[in-house]
Amino acid sequence: MLVVSPMKTPRLRKAVPAIFILLIFFSAVPAILRAEERSQIPVTASLPDTIRIYSFNIQVFGVSKMANPEVTGILTAIVSQADIIAVQEVRSAGIEPVERFMALLPEKYSYVIGPREGRSGSKEQYWIIYDANKFTVLGDETWPDPEDIFERNPYAVFFQTNGSTGNSNFDFILMNNHIQPRRAAEEIAALPEVAAYYRDLWQEPDVLIVGDFNADGYYYDESLLSSVFPEDEYTIIITNDLDTTVADSDNTYDRIIVTSSAVEDYTGNYGVIRFDEQYDFSRYSISPQKVSDHYPVWAEFFTGRDTD
Repeated sequence: MLVVSPMKTPRLRKAVPAIFILLIFFSAVPAILRAEERSQIPVTASLPDTIRIYSFNIQVFGVSKMANPEVTGILTAIVSQADIIAVQEVRSAGIEPVERFMALLPEKYSYVIGPREGRSGSKEQYWIIYDANKFTVLGDETWPDPEDIFERNPYAVFFQTNGSTGNSNFDFILMNNHIQPRRAAEEIAALPEVAAYYRDLWQEPDVLIVGDFNADGYYYDESLLSSVFPEDEYTIIITNDLDTTVADSDNTYDRIIVTSSAVEDYTGNYGVIRFDEQYDFSRYSISPQKVSDHYPVWAEFFTGRDTD
């Protein structure tokens, strides 16, 4: 695990020549500053007692994505609206693309990143970006997977919102997942066991299970999800009627599911960011699929109503 605090961020940025960062940033300005487009992306809640948590499979994030300023302009605009964003599918063999992307974000953002996961040569990392002014990382751990169920073992981070002391602070476990499509049924069925492991590890009942579940289409019968996550124990926020993929097909691959104890913290606001509709791609030299083949999904939570 690598944890980067805001105090350490300038050291990361020194690893990339300053003029190179400026060139990337200014070449991305048209994507970032188009107000009529940016305004359609959900803005982080203005109320001080709410936060928005995103999950986003940024398809094959690495050197190629970072080499395209139009792509990075859209991605930074999206990420900059989140308080926390759980990213799946970081494919780069090195950390440099992650560091370069963080250098384009406002100073308030920090991140944690898990180890490279996968049985084949195509390994991935889970990456969680967060506003360090609003959150403290209390711990992190990769699921040990004693039965070798997962292609990419889930990765969880234990967060607490900053602010007044006491039980009213929203402390929660964010569990990031990228389910192997061909083993979706087996891996999804094991997720409650993984959530219970983290709950017991940190003695925290509020678990937010997010990520690319591949929980639809050819890979998974979405009607089975409610039996894996029964309503008396979980709330499925991103439900089967939502489309989370850029393709013409209508599939709910990406999910946010919370344990029942976290429902008191959930505001009821959620959504899918359809960036292919929110941006006029006729102005760009890229297609929406160059950004990702998935849409980000999000849910909003209160920071001061936690009673556990």
